Amino acid sequence: VRFAQLAVHPVFLPAVGAFINLVFGAMIQKRLGKTPIHAIAVGTMVLSSCVAIFFFVKLLLIKDPSQRFFLDMVWPMLDIGAVRVDLAFAMDPLAALMATMVTVVATAIHIYSTGYMHDEPSYWRFFGYLNLFCFSMLMLVLGDNLIIMFFGWEGVGLCSYLLIGFWYKDIKKAKAGMKAFVVNRIGDFGFIVGMSALFWGLLGMWDAPLA
Repeated sequence: VRFAQLAVHPVFLPAVGAFINLVFGAMIQKRLGKTPIHAIAVGTMVLSSCVAIFFFVKLLLIKDPSQRFFLDMVWPMLDIGAVRVDLAFAMDPLAALMATMVTVVATAIHIYSTGYMHDEPSYWRFFGYLNLFCFSMLMLVLGDNLIIMFFGWEGVGLCSYLLIGFWYKDIKKAKAGMKAFVVNRIGDFGFIVGMSALFWGLLGMWDAPLA
């Protein structure tokens, strides 16, 4: 069952906000002020939250627990022999709960940030990073395979570095951002080792039946 169309996907809505603010945000802020910047960022997160909540409730209303699973295969990415990797997102009750928590809490953080960052000249850049962080978190939570999860993991690491080192002209904050970058690389190594061990153990049969 496809749980969302691409245009209203809980994962891709924050990506739309990040794209608009990071590519056009400086021009929008210069011409129209800061209000459109946070309107785009908060608006996409509110929509993402609503979609996540809708499908979470829809899952809970399914009487048969074995049917509480939605899959959205966007497009194939890699198909070599027994190895097939799709850009796909899956939602079971646990993933739906996590997606709801991520989107709702992130929306509250976005709203709080409109006041906290109000005097920041690079307002557009901050909200672009924040939307990008949420997009990465949702990829990590809803990814249907380990490769998509890894992309989400990398995105979260990148956004941690960008947000922690946001005020990069302050040497202390810049160093803190670099520390986050280095620690994330250690996590990357462990993630890759784990994926490689699984691939070796399963002989590439990621989707082999259990029985």
